[in-house]
Amino acid sequence: MPDDPPLSTTVPETITIDTGASPEDINALKPVFKDFWDELDAEPKDAKETHSAPEAPGPAQETKEGKEPRRAEESEAKPEQVPSQVGTPVKESPKEYSGEDIDKFELPANARPEHQEQFKKIKELWKTDQRRAESESAKAKQYERELAEARANQLTPELKADYEHAASVRRRFDFASDPEFISRFHAPVISQYQSILDDAASMLPDPQAGAQWAAFMKEKYSPDQLNKEWWLHSVVEKIPNEMDRQAVMVQIADLTKMQKERNSEIHRRTNDAASFNAWIAEKTTNTAKRVQDEIMSEIGLQEQRIKEVLPRDAASAKTREERAAIEEHNERFAKLNQFFVNTIKDISSNGPKAWVRAAVEATRTQIMNEQIVNLEKELKEIKTERDRLKTEMEKITGARRKLTHTTGTPPTPTGAKPQNGQGLSLKDLDIRKSFQKFDWGDGT
Repeated sequence: MPDDPPLSTTVPETITIDTGASPEDINALKPVFKDFWDELDAEPKDAKETHSAPEAPGPAQETKEGKEPRRAEESEAKPEQVPSQVGTPVKESPKEYSGEDIDKFELPANARPEHQEQFKKIKELWKTDQRRAESESAKAKQYERELAEARANQLTPELKADYEHAASVRRRFDFASDPEFISRFHAPVISQYQSILDDAASMLPDPQAGAQWAAFMKEKYSPDQLNKEWWLHSVVEKIPNEMDRQAVMVQIADLTKMQKERNSEIHRRTNDAASFNAWIAEKTTNTAKRVQDEIMSEIGLQEQRIKEVLPRDAASAKTREERAAIEEHNERFAKLNQFFVNTIKDISSNGPKAWVRAAVEATRTQIMNEQIVNLEKELKEIKTERDRLKTEMEKITGARRKLTHTTGTPPTPTGAKPQNGQGLSLKDLDIRKSFQKFDWGDGT
């Protein structure tokens, strides 16, 4: 294989680009650019040089010769590098058709029915895609507007710093307002502060005036407004007894220690958002556990009020009938327990409205209890009346039985009619003698 010829490093002074235009097209462009070339040729050399960038300051450097002729040759070749625009089609943007325009498209009348049906489906798909595209375009524009608005409302460094400060204050306020924190850290501080004032007031030369001063301090000032110097000069130095002064100073030292512990806890929990969020999560978990424990404890107490409806063990049944009765009893308990669970969920999830519903249900239960008491009272009276009538009935039955034994003639039932003119009659009956030995059951 022959060796490849060496690559040429010689660059031709004139480069000719084949634009694909015919000489006729190029000649047709010359009249169009005639004014341009005339103005370029008429422009003075100095004017042409004024358009170049200014030279850098400093001494001039040597330049290579032979560059200017090449520029002239390139300038002469420029007209041939202009691409021809004759006959080049202009690319137009695609036309957008509306739903009405799409409906106007029809196949020739002699098209086959199946083709007509397919064409209708194509038009429906076209319109569906068009509506989907319009919807997505509207969403995109909405997102662009929201993004532009969000960018316009971005926090400046000053606003961001103010926001962080406000958020820190809010975290401190929320934490310091928590009932658990108050009872654990803040309430002991207040109690110690008031105890010091009471003790110091009783140690002053005038205890009555000291009591008035202590009441004023409790009402107008908090322990955080007072420093060690105030305690030393305004309280301790006013106490005449040295031992009392030492006792009050120990109490003040304890108060200062409690304040430091409280402030340290506030800082630890609210120093940043992560610490505060961790405290919120911990508090939520502890609250849920405490609520669960209290609910289960109270359920154990309140179950004693409904012992008769609590579930029973079906395995302890000895007969089939007993087992069926226990299962029926447990089904009833399951329905009642579901009502109980739903009520608890309603109260815990829906707040004050659920509280009202539960209170109304309890009120309705009270009304029904009153009705039950009244019904039980009426039932007791009815039973008493029934027993009385039963006793009277037994007396009447016994009297009739004895009357039958005495006369030998059974009494005619109430409403019975004599048959063939025969029946119960008092004829030939001495009433006075007949009832002399009759026992009426009243002891006579």
